[in-house]
Amino acid sequence: MKINQFDPKDLLTIPNIITYFRILCVPAFIVMSVLAGKQSNETFIYIALGIFIIAAASDLVDGMLARRFNWGSGVGMLLDPLADKLMHISMAICLCFAIRLDGVTFLGCEYYLHWGFLIAIAAKEILMIILAPIVAKSGAVVKANMIGKVASATLSIGFIMCFFHKYLAPYGGWDWAVIAVAILQSYFAFGSYVIDITKQLIPIMKEKKAAKLGVAVNGETERADSVDEVKTEETTTEDNANEDKTENN
Repeated sequence: MKINQFDPKDLLTIPNIITYFRILCVPAFIVMSVLAGKQSNETFIYIALGIFIIAAASDLVDGMLARRFNWGSGVGMLLDPLADKLMHISMAICLCFAIRLDGVTFLGCEYYLHWGFLIAIAAKEILMIILAPIVAKSGAVVKANMIGKVASATLSIGFIMCFFHKYLAPYGGWDWAVIAVAILQSYFAFGSYVIDITKQLIPIMKEKKAAKLGVAVNGETERADSVDEVKTEETTTEDNANEDKTENN
């Protein structure tokens, strides 16, 4: 299955509908997080947490259904990682800037997550966004990467733990440690993707180059054949003319 293979029928498969639901969860937990920060109301915090847990669980469900019933599609290969990126980056922003801790600081940070983690997560996602159109145009097959799945799951677990940061901070901030591990895993997965795609692109580029050279060679051969045909016709015409002169004489 290639990421650039699109079939309108795939838009309404069950895994893709679940992915749409996950995307819709993003603005929902953003609103709850902002309300939690503005009103200092823990109720909104836990509502945001509940929405995120449901969204993260739906990611497991759609993947399981796609594999079990062979519902994988080019649409899903594009939308599923996009939904994950939106969910993770949005949650990181909310934890970094929307919800402030009540009288608790950890490493000088008054929020549930340090902004440095957000930069590290966003940088990797930007690299993926830059790489995506190149892969789509090349025709390379994007294979599922287990390291990437583990990194995504670890990051979701870390975000869930961050909601309890004020309880974990006094004991060393284990939630941030999990986030750090997830980020390292995601960069390792990104490196694996790049290596795999590069291995696929090398023969593809060679084939394209060979095809272009083949067209050029064929074109030159056809032109040479045309010139030979013209010369043959001219020679035949001259011979016929000479024969006519001989007969007249």
